Amino acid sequence: MHIGIITCEILRKEIRDVIRKTGVDTIFFVLPETNNPAIDVIIKRVNEGFSCELAEDDMHIEIKEKTIERIGKEIRENGISDSLIIKVMELRMHDCPDKLLAEIEAGIKKMSSVVDFVILGYGLCGSTGSEVERVIREADVPVVIPRDRGEILNNCIEIAIGREKVQSLLCEEIGTFFMTPAGASIIKEPQVILESTINIMAGRMNRSAAVDTPRIIKLMKNHYRRVVKICYSEADEDDREYSETVDNFAKEFNLDIKPLKGSAKIMLDALTKAQPHHKWQSQVKR
Repeated sequence: MHIGIITCEILRKEIRDVIRKTGVDTIFFVLPETNNPAIDVIIKRVNEGFSCELAEDDMHIEIKEKTIERIGKEIRENGISDSLIIKVMELRMHDCPDKLLAEIEAGIKKMSSVVDFVILGYGLCGSTGSEVERVIREADVPVVIPRDRGEILNNCIEIAIGREKVQSLLCEEIGTFFMTPAGASIIKEPQVILESTINIMAGRMNRSAAVDTPRIIKLMKNHYRRVVKICYSEADEDDREYSETVDNFAKEFNLDIKPLKGSAKIMLDALTKAQPHHKWQSQVKR
């Protein structure tokens, strides 16, 4: 079986656990079909971040980078029966939800020639539920996305800790910021982290709001009270670089730090929904 994954680079740990659960040891990272060196450099950097996550987990897998066309050719010529084909997109794609959704739709269409189904490592990310549901409905292969009680989750934080937990934390303290290990490693500087979040929040509904960063930073400095530090494992808790990034962010905006346990369960549930009776369901315990 050939599984397609289209994901934001921030969901490294969740996708790592999806890969582990399938037991598939042939991984293809998708390269763009372009001769633009600048784009190639960006995509290779993003792919490398995922590859490093897999290497740290000591997973015995074969990783290759190819275009979809070359991936399909290798699968046919070598008689590969199982593979994971992963298209990783930059975090900053969230800044323009309409363009992000168009890129996801194009990625699904391209992957459909070589995969049996596609898992999306995304929430709504600024798009509406109806827009995302349309893309899923019109795809040539089955597409699954993280959900809670049938509804698509809003963002990567809800994927990491669940919608109910996010809402309870915000009810407890509305001025709560959330940070994950991957997010911290991608955007380390306090102001850059905040600007990126502002852009995600503003989206296409009010894109001009994302331009007025200084004013919004001032408002957020006055209203944010804490940062939730999400860790998936003891390794995350002991990660000095992650701790320093969170500490610097908290110090810059005078925030308290609240540790919280993250999980790949919601992404794994999406995998289960895609193929509920497949052999991997008994291979790996959550």
